[in-house]
Amino acid sequence: MQTVEKWATRSDAWTPDDDTRLAELVLQHIRSGSTQLKAFEEAATLLGRTAAACGYRWNGVIRKHYQNEIEAAKQERKTQQTKADITTPGKSLQPETSASMLEVITFLQTFDEQYQKLKAYVSQIEQEKQFLAERVETLEAQLQAQGKAFEQPFSPEQLEEDSRTLFAIMERARKLLGDNRPAGT
Repeated sequence: MQTVEKWATRSDAWTPDDDTRLAELVLQHIRSGSTQLKAFEEAATLLGRTAAACGYRWNGVIRKHYQNEIEAAKQERKTQQTKADITTPGKSLQPETSASMLEVITFLQTFDEQYQKLKAYVSQIEQEKQFLAERVETLEAQLQAQGKAFEQPFSPEQLEEDSRTLFAIMERARKLLGDNRPAGT
């Protein structure tokens, strides 16, 4: 019994008022969907104790006396979450915008800009290809037209006549140079 009296007479002993304030804070955090650890940190500041001491006191002594209140706080939290989901449909399905989401959005915007530039470049290349294909067709048509102009077949008679004319010119040239040999020998 001596030990119990020693604990009861400590200057930093828990008072019933401290227990009530700790319980109210923890229940408030449960209702709001916060964690008990955050409640212990807030209570530590308010009561001038450590968060560990508040947690130990809650779990070791106070919690047992507040079972009904804890269940009611949990039910209230669920009711509030359900109401919030009903009043703002899709909210629970939307992820929070975080730094990583912003990075993804920036990446997608940059990607889209690059895609649009490449798409415009491909369009320009296709137009140039079409122009060059048309130019090739035009040049091939011109080449065929010129080729037909040069492709006039020579008849054997015309070749024979041109050969005689050439030999006659060569004979005259030989006579002028003073060579008396007959042409072709």
